[in-house]
Amino acid sequence: MNKLLTQKDLAERWQISIKAIESYRQQGIITPVPGIPSIRFNSQHILELEGTKLERFSPIERRKLEREIEILKQENEKLKSILSKVLSDLAPVINLK
Repeated sequence: MNKLLTQKDLAERWQISIKAIESYRQQGIITPVPGIPSIRFNSQHILELEGTKLERFSPIERRKLEREIEILKQENEKLKSILSKVLSDLAPVINLK
């Protein structure tokens, strides 16, 4: 779960004043988490603003998904080939009607 940051937390993190954080928020540069009565910022959103690219998957999970995608692509090509053959076989029948 992502930690929510207060304005003070973010000001300390960025080594700026709380007033600067408030200004960024009013300008729409940073967006607080909606639906919370106090002002809190999603740490993932802040990391993205800081230019830190977050990986959603571990290398093992990523490799597993890449393999699954490759298998699905191969299956898709087989199905396209079957469909193409069926359509070409049915072409004479379809043209008769």
